[in-house]
Amino acid sequence: MMEEAQTPPSHGQLRDEAADWFTIMRGPDAETRRQEFEAWLARGAVQRMAYNRIAETFSLGKFLNETSETEKPDLPKPQGENRRRMYLAFVGTALVGLTAIGAFHWYGDIPAGNLASPPPIAVSLPSGAQPQKLATAIGEIRFFKLADGSTVTLDTGSLLLISLSKTERDLRLVRGHARFEVAHEARPFVVSAGGGTVTARGTIFDVTVADDRRIKVHLLRGAVDVAMADARGQSGGPPLRLTPGQQISLEEGGVLQLAQASDANNGDAQWPDGLRDYENVRLSDLIADANRYASQPLVAASDDVNEIRVSGTFRVTDTKHLAQNLAGLLGLTLVASPNSLSLARSCPAGRQNICQPPS
Repeated sequence: MMEEAQTPPSHGQLRDEAADWFTIMRGPDAETRRQEFEAWLARGAVQRMAYNRIAETFSLGKFLNETSETEKPDLPKPQGENRRRMYLAFVGTALVGLTAIGAFHWYGDIPAGNLASPPPIAVSLPSGAQPQKLATAIGEIRFFKLADGSTVTLDTGSLLLISLSKTERDLRLVRGHARFEVAHEARPFVVSAGGGTVTARGTIFDVTVADDRRIKVHLLRGAVDVAMADARGQSGGPPLRLTPGQQISLEEGGVLQLAQASDANNGDAQWPDGLRDYENVRLSDLIADANRYASQPLVAASDDVNEIRVSGTFRVTDTKHLAQNLAGLLGLTLVASPNSLSLARSCPAGRQNICQPPS
């Protein structure tokens, strides 16, 4: 699928548009403006790249304005218009700070796979055919467009089986993490994972098969019905309907946890773009997410480094770039070895590693 040719907007115009949309989509008007925002993103790769860059500079802006999270007292979260002003301030500070240190490049060397919503790979499966396998390698995020117009995004190390017929759209997530944007039509769209099923029509939702085999469903838009089978494969009770923002965790035999919209963790809403939002999490948790994509794992050299608290939006699909950013933002040393990248308080003894002390 080719995107329509357009006159390229100026760097300054892109930056301003992206900053405006970033602020709007993190504020109280996000849902009412979502269609306009998605139409802006759909104009082309440069818009999506600009938005991703703003998200990354927002993270740096937070660090430029805040003391260490380990020293920062708990404060109430800003609401409404005050919250919007704070986001504008964060973005503005990030732009100024990045320009000052020469680290902000709108058209830098960004792998194409890390851009938001690249053209999907078309998947056409004849009715009655054997299930088709869609899979991603470690570190890979791929977009697929199904014959019915639905879109599937597969996260790193995922496997999905698809079977389309004249009456049904059946999919099974065997492993990994997937986002489904469902085209509205008469045939039910059913995603199976573990012992659970998710039935949707014209909606957007994520399904995860976690390492512990727990199944997680997160609804972003529309409505889905989640059902669970017991150990014998029989129905575990009536399906539970989710509303936008809710997420549910399931295991064999029943429902474990339902999170209400106000409590649901929406930090991974941008994961198809390689971005994740974090709010006062341990550095070890961010590292664990990044290592799902890494060929060279990122590690913390000590327990006290693992316990550092961080907040912001980070690109977790580029481990080397993430490690460099974290080292600079947190005042840590980056130690490179053949097998890993390590964040430490200081350079270790010996010459076998390449050590980059904090600037």
